[in-house]
Amino acid sequence: MRSKLALIVLCLCLTAATASAEVDARMLRYPDVSETHIAFVYAGDIWLVEKGGGTAHRLSSPLGEERFPRFSPDGARLAFTANYDGNSDVYVIPAMGGAPTRVTHHPGTDTISGWTPDGEQVLFSSRRASGVRSLSHFYLVSADGGFPDTLPVPYGDVGALSPDGRSIAYTTRDRGFRTWKRFRGGTAPDIWLFDLETSEARNLTDDPANDSRPMWHRSTLYFLSDRGPALRSNIWALDTLTGEMRQVTHFTDFDITFPAIGPDDMVFQAGGRLYLMDLATEEYAEVELSLIHI
Repeated sequence: MRSKLALIVLCLCLTAATASAEVDARMLRYPDVSETHIAFVYAGDIWLVEKGGGTAHRLSSPLGEERFPRFSPDGARLAFTANYDGNSDVYVIPAMGGAPTRVTHHPGTDTISGWTPDGEQVLFSSRRASGVRSLSHFYLVSADGGFPDTLPVPYGDVGALSPDGRSIAYTTRDRGFRTWKRFRGGTAPDIWLFDLETSEARNLTDDPANDSRPMWHRSTLYFLSDRGPALRSNIWALDTLTGEMRQVTHFTDFDITFPAIGPDDMVFQAGGRLYLMDLATEEYAEVELSLIHI
């Protein structure tokens, strides 16, 4: 009888431990999406979950902090920025897990923006050569490591290469980490387009609001802006063929932050939650997920 009672108590304890290990977490940050999975950062580590939601699993667990995981075009690899030894550099890791490869080696902060369309190189920004804290330049480096090439853009902070690789949409500054909102002033960023073949640049958005995080989907350029009537950061879209601009999301309670785009979807965070948008319909819903926290 006693042994039977002890077995029941043991089962109850194990069930409780398993339940407590699954965390309904908030503050899911810096997401990206591939054809099948979503990567994001929680508690300083990269996590991976199926695109439809479910249980997320931790992909990394070092002492340093990771930011901005970005899937390669084929979804096989993730590039990210990490601070493992007192400085932020760019690393690449197999999307399903493995040993990371360090691809930049400079004492300046290197922040990942994305990949080239062929998946051979990663695009990042760095202040390594500017000598000015507020000015960054864009670089391309092989996903296997090597010496980076400087893009001819005068300066820029967050960028996205066009699908044909001939131009880059970018902002000259990043206000994503500012402690105040609704800024209207000289450093409020616009989205610029730089032709990498002719070196011509033009302002695509030219608005007093904060326009940031450009993302390409075919000829449509999605971006983040607080220009709407609610003065909240929402997703906007610019048809680069016709010049038509429209508001896509209409959040009024929370700002959208750190959106990213994949082959068929966009993912973004709002109110500490993740949302997935189908680019074909532009309908979006919260990604229901839990974390296995060991």
